[in-house]
Amino acid sequence: MSSNDLRNEIEDRLSPWQQQLGGDRAAYTNHVLRVLAMCDLLADDQQPSPSSREEYLTAAALHDIGIWSAGTFDYLAPSCDHARAWLASIDRSDLAEVVVPMITEHHRIRAAGAPDDAVEIFRRADAIDVEFGLLGRFGVPRATYRDLVKRYPDNGFHRALVRLAARRLWTNPTSPLPMLKW
Repeated sequence: MSSNDLRNEIEDRLSPWQQQLGGDRAAYTNHVLRVLAMCDLLADDQQPSPSSREEYLTAAALHDIGIWSAGTFDYLAPSCDHARAWLASIDRSDLAEVVVPMITEHHRIRAAGAPDDAVEIFRRADAIDVEFGLLGRFGVPRATYRDLVKRYPDNGFHRALVRLAARRLWTNPTSPLPMLKW
């Protein structure tokens, strides 16, 4: 799938939340594209590549959307609901059994499965991007990550995360990061 086709696939999935995403839309879209590119790199030449598979496209596009759609940093359940609805709308509800764990486990601190499992590939890919490629890169060279950021610029994504986390800390000091799991 070409880069433009991939971007269009993601834009289609995100279009219902264009207004809620507001100024964060380009930042979030590029985060999704970086995560998908990381999935491709981590998938060890799986064919078809993750970025062309519905379960990865849906999980990637909608994994954090609850932040904006529900206006909360406790966003895993709303994100899963949106993913289920998307899959039902395209007659692929069968994929919910893999997409939902991809979303619910993407901030797990420890491994969520074997390295070649879709849930673990997705968890690792998101972690690489959220951590700027500075901590665990799971074998992906730092230069490769930097090239992805050039291709799909940050556009303030990490600033938005910090802003949202600070707001959550202020309003819920005993539960600042409810999406994290051990």
